[in-house]
Amino acid sequence: MNFFTRAIKNVTRRMSKSILLAITFFLIGNLVIIGLGINNASEQAKIETRRKMRAVVSYETDYMAFYDYADALEGEEQQEAYKNYPSVKLEDIKSLMSDERVKTVNVVSTNMLYSNDFETVPLNNERESNGSGTMTYEDGTTVEYIEPDLKFQTNFFPNMIELEDKMYEIVEGRFYNQAEVDEGKMVCLITDKLASHNNLRVGDVITIDLISKNDMQYFEQTGVTDEDIHMNLEIIGIYHNNEELDENSNEYKWMSRYDSPDNTILAPTLAYGNAYYNLGIKQYEYSKAQNPEYYVDTETPTPESYTYVNKAVFLLNDPLNVDQFVADHQSDLKEFMKIDANNDTFKKLARPLDTLSLFSNIIVWIVVINAVVIITLVTALTLKTREYEIGVLLSIGVSKMKIVAQFFVELIIVALIGFTLSVVSGSLVAKQVGKMVMDYQVDTESQYGTLDDQNNGTIYWGETNYFTEISQDDLLSEYEVQINPMIIGEIYVLGIGVVFISILIPSFMIMRFNPKKILMNQN
Repeated sequence: MNFFTRAIKNVTRRMSKSILLAITFFLIGNLVIIGLGINNASEQAKIETRRKMRAVVSYETDYMAFYDYADALEGEEQQEAYKNYPSVKLEDIKSLMSDERVKTVNVVSTNMLYSNDFETVPLNNERESNGSGTMTYEDGTTVEYIEPDLKFQTNFFPNMIELEDKMYEIVEGRFYNQAEVDEGKMVCLITDKLASHNNLRVGDVITIDLISKNDMQYFEQTGVTDEDIHMNLEIIGIYHNNEELDENSNEYKWMSRYDSPDNTILAPTLAYGNAYYNLGIKQYEYSKAQNPEYYVDTETPTPESYTYVNKAVFLLNDPLNVDQFVADHQSDLKEFMKIDANNDTFKKLARPLDTLSLFSNIIVWIVVINAVVIITLVTALTLKTREYEIGVLLSIGVSKMKIVAQFFVELIIVALIGFTLSVVSGSLVAKQVGKMVMDYQVDTESQYGTLDDQNNGTIYWGETNYFTEISQDDLLSEYEVQINPMIIGEIYVLGIGVVFISILIPSFMIMRFNPKKILMNQN
């Protein structure tokens, strides 16, 4: 008779002991299933919420850190610090772009400009019906105020997050390429509604004014001409803007034309720099001639000086790569620069889930440790009643290892029965228990602590907030305790581990048994 057959017979022969052990494993299994189910649900809720968020990371100056540093300095040191004010550099952006997880990057600048030889798409709202206002200069001259009617959006790179996200869809022509970006080619893309409204096509040239014609009175004294304020752009593409406006909202009623998605023009950043240079250099030279003492240490403007980089927003290929991307590049950042993945907001909203994960893990470990101690004691105590059996087996030549294996199999059989029953019952109660503890945790969180306002990084005028707005309700809606095959597998693996550890001490006791001495004591 082999040790496996003996193990089965012993389990059925000592039925009361087997039932008590099975109940013990059953209770252990239920507690472990509930703990693992809650932990898995918490982690899965965070993963699913992350998966629904846009995979963006911003790279920008850490202003608070710099100001704290500069305020602690005095005199010349402080002046030197402000003179070397930290800023986002294109070379650093390009370095981050080399990461294979990056799909595209937005280094976007937005300016409000004026249409010249075409008409922007009207909104027909209350603001337009009220007409333009007036502006009075210092000399008392009053002129009609003409409001900008175009949003001029530029990027340092030949792609945009909006294109990848299908917010912008090119319907005719193409987007500008890297050569056109580097050279500052005077090319642009306009919306399909703007094209239709003016009967414009790819290949046409449109003229945009950098300033209002009514403002020329101020600029003429600096030598600026009408030609200097014109920006002539070739249309290389027509795109559809999928952003929708609610015409019934109060915001729409008082919206300016430049806020309309239909009046957004896309172009390379240096195209704007080249155009504004003609106007800016004349102003600079005029001011320098009037007040030369203020321009002793200043550099002569270049087209690049009329473009600026506030921050870069990277779109990654997978939302689940965001945290790792930040971790991989954190150590490479220059002083007073930061990478923001909206993690602070996410972590604050996920506090109830993190608390549940922590306590469920603690409960699982406490249960497992107690299970090991209890099963070890029970097994060790039963050895005394089974000394004669062990002595007989040893005397007929059964190895001590086979006897240990028999004890192990006995426990495994009982454990499998207990854990199998616990899988059935645990699956039924885990969902209700998980919901109950989550409701309690959320109530406790709202009673004793409040969530700070969401901080989606620094948002500059005219910029888009690319971070996905989430609420705690969005996060918790993904929380659902489900006992999947993975958890069931973990239960059985854990049970085998508990039995294995529990049998170690009794194994050492069996190894010390002497069959002759055992049988003599029995006689």
